[in-house]
Amino acid sequence: MKKILSVIFSSLLICSAAACSPVSEPAASSDAAAGESMLSTESISSEETAADDNAPSDSEEPSVNEEESLPSKVDLRDYNGKNYVTPVKRQAFGDCWSFGNIAAAESSYLYVNELGVPAGENNFNVNFSERYLSWYVYHSITEEDVKVGKVRASQVGEGYDVSQAESKHQNAVFNLGVAGLSGTAFFASGFGPVDESTEVNGVYPYAYSDKNERNEIDEYYENYSQSGDWSIPLNALYRNPPISALLRNGSFLPSPASKDANGNYVYNEDGVNAIRSEIAKGHAVSVAALVFGRMNYDNWATYTTADEQNHVITIVGYDDDYPKENFAKTNDVGETDPDSIPPTDGAFIIKDSNGENGGYDGMGSFYISYHDHTLAFPISFEFDRADSVKYTTLNYDQYDLLMIGWCASADYDSETKMANVFDAEEDEYLYQLTYRTKAPDTSVHYEVYKAPQDGNPDSGELLEEGDSVHRFGGSHKIDLRQTYRLSKGEKYSVVLTMTRKTDDGASVYTDVIPYATDLPGEITAKTVVNKGESFLYSGGKWLDMTEMTDELKKTAYEQNLREAMPANYYAKSADNVVIDNFPIKALLIPAGEYAE
Repeated sequence: MKKILSVIFSSLLICSAAACSPVSEPAASSDAAAGESMLSTESISSEETAADDNAPSDSEEPSVNEEESLPSKVDLRDYNGKNYVTPVKRQAFGDCWSFGNIAAAESSYLYVNELGVPAGENNFNVNFSERYLSWYVYHSITEEDVKVGKVRASQVGEGYDVSQAESKHQNAVFNLGVAGLSGTAFFASGFGPVDESTEVNGVYPYAYSDKNERNEIDEYYENYSQSGDWSIPLNALYRNPPISALLRNGSFLPSPASKDANGNYVYNEDGVNAIRSEIAKGHAVSVAALVFGRMNYDNWATYTTADEQNHVITIVGYDDDYPKENFAKTNDVGETDPDSIPPTDGAFIIKDSNGENGGYDGMGSFYISYHDHTLAFPISFEFDRADSVKYTTLNYDQYDLLMIGWCASADYDSETKMANVFDAEEDEYLYQLTYRTKAPDTSVHYEVYKAPQDGNPDSGELLEEGDSVHRFGGSHKIDLRQTYRLSKGEKYSVVLTMTRKTDDGASVYTDVIPYATDLPGEITAKTVVNKGESFLYSGGKWLDMTEMTDELKKTAYEQNLREAMPANYYAKSADNVVIDNFPIKALLIPAGEYAE
């Protein structure tokens, strides 16, 4: 077996509190990037293709392969006369990534459930919690978090230790930035999104407000500040409230701004078209960019040729005919700067998180050119329709709970498989699978076995096998063709064989390796990988992940060094890398909830 060098990466965005905090008035025009930069890589996205008949689809919506037939303009605030965008909120911390993720999730959920309101009216039909996402992504699993069917006792301690940072400021985690990878991993693990109207012990712990009146703009955070205590208890009751939506796919789309081998900017039309297609399907898109660096405040239109990102925003529309001249900036003597005008017309319509105190329509919105050099790491969410979900109370068998880790990937020229082995924590019915892919156009063959032999995940009784194809990398949920009863304590395994085509057309096997490093500010990462949980079939035999940690850490470390990031975010050595279990999850129906 030969391992082939892989160049597929994932990404992390760091936003300082200054870079991602609200702006109360237009900033002075500058070419300088404000805030810290993107820990960038080639971000790839994921969506079920037509080959996967498990994914819900709407035949009236354009597919990702029909970009040329898309409308020239789509605005989700007025899409066929309906508004599918929640009001602009105001962040007080540096958690723009959370606001970007949540805004994208809200619009996608509203659209799939036909919860639009007449265009021009505020849409309060959903209000997902940024506070819940920002808080629990960064707090590791405690003994009090253990809950049968969601968090296993074997995973206590996994996550980030932020105690040193919190000893200096109680709200430190809300000023830690991270890209939308975390939202996808978090939702795929059955944690959220959670509506702010969710009550626990007589209070509303997931809102940045003591009120629960969603018909008031104040509920959208116009009056909260960093001085409050926004912590949430670390226990199973608060970490595991009823979730408001079930994620089907978390998609990492191609970036409109890419780079060549020399690090020079390249306009990626496929990335622009992928976003346009998602918007036309009712999926708002979270994306990173440099904001307020080259803004034309007369038109609230921005185009920059910088190469850093300082903010996460949400794309809620596009206009192919938006005039390129609207981006023009003038110098001190009133002359137009030719570099301030993009090559062609066309812009995305942006929903920001700086409150309703600006924007081209007075609603915190603005335009950003398709050719902006900083547009990167777009993410969209697809949720199941609420009326199509038969079971909302599900158990999640999972070991990968380090929510914000990077993922590395290696390619192999001989058969390679990944597997997780679980034991049923109660009487339950195996119902769905969730897993993550890394490379575009990945084919996945899944197998589910009951009572596998120790150390041999693809043994025992084969319950089901099948195939799916995913156009982009990301998180994918598939429905099994049948449900399978498991008794408490009964072992079962999920085995995945992933293949993809390389640029030269060769077919290779691939894997997905979640990993993380310590973060600046005395924030340390910890994973819990126990013997007998995750296995890799390589070189003609199954290897327990605990037996190959050093090799996997080396692979992750080498890819970490190729990330474009501030120097203090690089792993100091392979020993500074922690590896998590394979991102393979099983979703099960508790026996008491199951109906024939």
